[in-house]
Amino acid sequence: CHLHMRNPFEIKTTFNRPKSGRILDWQESALDSQSQVQDIHDDARAGLNPFWLKLVMLCAFVVLGGRIFYLQIVQGKNFRALSESNRVRSQSILAPRGLILDSRGQTLAQNAASFNLIATPFDMPKNHGDLENEVGKAAPVFGFEAGELLKQIKSAGSNSLLSIVVKQNLSEEQAILFETRSSEFLGFSLQKIPVREYLEAEIFSHVLGYTGLVSQADLAGLDADKYDSVDFTGKSGIEAQYEKFLHGVNGRDMVEVDSTGKLQDVLGQNPPTPGNTLRLNIDKGLQEKLYAELDKAASPRAAAVAMNPKTGQVLAFISLPGFNNNLFAPGIASAEYGKLLNDKHLPLFNRLLAGTYPPGSTVKPMVAAAGLETGVIDQNTKIFDNGDLVVPNQFDASLNYHFHGWKPGGLGSMDVRSAIAMSSDIFFYQVAGGSPNGSMEGLGPDRLADFYKKFNLGSLTGIDLPGEKPGLVPTPDWKAKYFKGDELAGKWYLGDTYHLGIGQGDLLVTPLQVAEWTAIIANNGTGVTPQIADKALDEKGNVVWQNKPKVLVSNIISPNVLKIVQEGMRQTVLSGTAKALMALPITSAGKTGTSQFDGANPNRTHAWFTAYAPYENPEIVITVLVEAGGEGNAVAEPVVKDALDWWAKNRYKK
Repeated sequence: CHLHMRNPFEIKTTFNRPKSGRILDWQESALDSQSQVQDIHDDARAGLNPFWLKLVMLCAFVVLGGRIFYLQIVQGKNFRALSESNRVRSQSILAPRGLILDSRGQTLAQNAASFNLIATPFDMPKNHGDLENEVGKAAPVFGFEAGELLKQIKSAGSNSLLSIVVKQNLSEEQAILFETRSSEFLGFSLQKIPVREYLEAEIFSHVLGYTGLVSQADLAGLDADKYDSVDFTGKSGIEAQYEKFLHGVNGRDMVEVDSTGKLQDVLGQNPPTPGNTLRLNIDKGLQEKLYAELDKAASPRAAAVAMNPKTGQVLAFISLPGFNNNLFAPGIASAEYGKLLNDKHLPLFNRLLAGTYPPGSTVKPMVAAAGLETGVIDQNTKIFDNGDLVVPNQFDASLNYHFHGWKPGGLGSMDVRSAIAMSSDIFFYQVAGGSPNGSMEGLGPDRLADFYKKFNLGSLTGIDLPGEKPGLVPTPDWKAKYFKGDELAGKWYLGDTYHLGIGQGDLLVTPLQVAEWTAIIANNGTGVTPQIADKALDEKGNVVWQNKPKVLVSNIISPNVLKIVQEGMRQTVLSGTAKALMALPITSAGKTGTSQFDGANPNRTHAWFTAYAPYENPEIVITVLVEAGGEGNAVAEPVVKDALDWWAKNRYKK
């Protein structure tokens, strides 16, 4: 047969091109066409069963499609966020806290710039060894504990985007160093924040309090959504009490970062809204004057408060010693905090509302009111004060108990007004517990305790500051329960009633409570809750909150009784133990107090003085306590006198 030769250029080869990309030449193609190897047709090959092939392919597509669905749909949002977090971050901009002003608009607390060193776990090495090296490299440069930061990172998780405050209040040198060498500190960043600045720290420390980094415990009582992990909150004083007004609304920066977390660009900003300005009832000038006078007193431990008896507005609020609350704002060093805690004078202790003391003779106007109201005495009742009240032992006539007055030899014949003015212990022993010979019944412990409680003793005043203590009004029932199991110690004796009638024994009050019952007497039997804050103002000066007077007690004593008590307190100034106040340019009334507190040494006493002015139309009450200061008229009274003199010349009718 005739062999037909095809043109090699028309042959459609079934060879694949070599990986080198070389094209077969025509001779090779021609030789291939003359090969003796016979062709094998496709239909002659052994093939796979089409059904199983389709089933395998279907399963593969199902598995692949399911995985794609899981990654793109189910986990898509998470992976997208994780991917974006490598590039776009939302950074919190802390809102400046609201200003705190005094009653006349003078600034007491404002804000200053500070720098914090921040660590973001997500941006730090994932390998533990590399992480330790990175943290260990930064620790000595910026002065923080590497081990503590490693614990925090472990607790937060390596993929956490929440910022960790590593070091607060970097020095200017440290901030500059970080800015110039930031690439060396992987995962760290610098945050500029507003921190509190108190203009006269120690003078206002106990009323303003201080701020600190927000903790999990803090967030339990706050609106957690409004706080960032590096945010600040009030920890004590006004800062804590009015946190909801002072804390602003944080802003947000949308920023672009590189893979190490370093800022590349700012993409957008939602600016923060500053906190509201808080205006107080505190008078800066009066506060400074009282502090200066109190600082001259015989003891470094003291307290003073001034308030308006009609409105409850607190005009001055001082506890000595004070402390520098600026130390807390940027983060107090452990050494500084330890120094404050270990100070024997307890500067962090707010004596004015948390310190409880025997009030001494400052209670005598209340005892007089109780005696007059119940008919135990009237305004003409006379009791002779010979300086020594002798009480025979009811079981052994040969034994006598002596209850001495403050003046050896006595004060002579006393009525209720002169007894208040001269602070006669002998008079008030008998009003409280009766006379030894039975000529006067006396109030007795339960009736006396009930009258004390009418003046709000044993209860909180409700002042708008945290940490207030209620004090203690002892009764026979209280004593029996307190000394349960000890029949002798738990028994109530006549001497207990006598001591209760002159502000001694187990009766305990705060200086704020003394000011409150003085205000009740000055305000004709109505007591108003003490108030530190007046109002909160927004950025435009609009009032967003206004404090209003709240009646604490009212109508507890009849007007005629109150008038007699007021006259007795006025006589204290005119002819009694506080005659130094006669030199004031305004009229006044008051009561001295000297209370024993050391059973081993009765000569150790707290010094008290409480007063109000003007006498005819009271606008101010001032109460002073000097711990272990000695006699009230010698130590506490001069402080009140000088403060009232300043107020009369600078504020009264101004």
